[in-house]
Amino acid sequence: MIEADKRSPIEHVIVLMLENRSYDHMLGYLPNGHGLTGNEFNLVDPSNPTSERITVSNTAGYITAVDPLHDFSSVEKQLFGQIGQVVNSAPMNGFVASYIEKAKGDVEIGRKIMECFDPGKIPALTTLAREFCVCDRWFSAVPGPTWLNRFYAHSATCDGMIVDTVKHKYRMKTIYDSLNENGLSWNIYYGDIPQSIILEHHWKTLDHFKRFDKFYTDLEKGNLAAYTFIEPRYVSFHEWKANDQHPPHDVKLGEYLIAEVYDTLRNSQFWEKSLLVVLYDEHGGFFDRVPPPGSVPSPDGKKSKNPPFDFTRLGVRIPAILVSPFVEKGQVDSTIYEHSSLPATVKTFFNLPKSLTARDKAANTFEKNLSRSIPRNDTPLTLPVPGEPNEASRHRALLRADSLEKWRQGEVEQTEISQEPLSFFQEALIELANLLNKKARRTANIDEIKTEHEAALHIQDSLTHFLDR
Repeated sequence: MIEADKRSPIEHVIVLMLENRSYDHMLGYLPNGHGLTGNEFNLVDPSNPTSERITVSNTAGYITAVDPLHDFSSVEKQLFGQIGQVVNSAPMNGFVASYIEKAKGDVEIGRKIMECFDPGKIPALTTLAREFCVCDRWFSAVPGPTWLNRFYAHSATCDGMIVDTVKHKYRMKTIYDSLNENGLSWNIYYGDIPQSIILEHHWKTLDHFKRFDKFYTDLEKGNLAAYTFIEPRYVSFHEWKANDQHPPHDVKLGEYLIAEVYDTLRNSQFWEKSLLVVLYDEHGGFFDRVPPPGSVPSPDGKKSKNPPFDFTRLGVRIPAILVSPFVEKGQVDSTIYEHSSLPATVKTFFNLPKSLTARDKAANTFEKNLSRSIPRNDTPLTLPVPGEPNEASRHRALLRADSLEKWRQGEVEQTEISQEPLSFFQEALIELANLLNKKARRTANIDEIKTEHEAALHIQDSLTHFLDR
């Protein structure tokens, strides 16, 4: 068994990864960091220098009606203005044009992609950024959608895939394998279904996958693992609303999740032994002004054929905050990081002998930000949250309640049913749930699932039988 580095006070690393927001969209108006001036813009037509300029603003609302495009080709258009015109330094000028395309030509909707959050509107996230260390050069690992980028957090590769699909066998070595091999503990907590369960070789260790309400129980019992990864709720299920912040979900609910994780850890016995990392998987199509840096190593030499891509370019910048009493207040780290920096830094903290791929071997690590020799005593006991007190209390209380168990026991009232259409990400989660069904020797007609509520029922039912098989 390998022990944690005795030179470091950190014995526990906790990662909360949310969904689909760029750095500028969430944190661009912070006074610390290299913030927005308010003069940044995109043209309605990036190929026409005389077309209308749409400037940034701090007027973003909690709910984004139209989910921006963020597949590989759309991200290429957002970075370079058009597809197939890759240059060394991306002009970052195609966000408005891409959003107009998603909005079926509606320019009024298209201009909203330049709306960013006022810091006061998302106080949980921005308080962490002010109180601890914000990384203002953390980029998504791939210029593409959710699954690919989450795989890099777990495996420092997406195994050559460029789309979210269950049709591929994901058997890459993960940071969890490395921890197992060296006698170190890990857990993945999830809101409704863990996307990471697609990593099939971890089905032999399903006891490591726990519903989010068990996070509180484990901390109270002193059972916090060496490495913890937290996945939010991706689909609204009755009164348990999605809190992943993926459009069109309410950003306030993600704020409540951030606050719950921080407050629980801050007031636990583990606070002075822990590092919490709060970050996002990818930018979700939202505007950011900083071009991704130059080439990075291919993790494993694998390439995508359609569309062609060799995995040597990073994606768009995302918010990332390092939270620990050993981090000085108000730090800004402008080192280039990407999601492979997570397993790379875990390797450093716990003296793991091997990297997972060439990508995490080359990735910068962020342990330098835990620079204090003694923990701070001025860190907030709790985080502020937006919304009315009753609303916040209700949703935060639901985080401690197991919706799956209540549903199984017939205790869920048929209220607040979401009829939202499905996002591409949710459609992929339906396919994941169906894969779990097949492994449990069950069948379901997923072609009939059209709404978020129908997806939630399918996911809850599928996961129940898979875990109980």
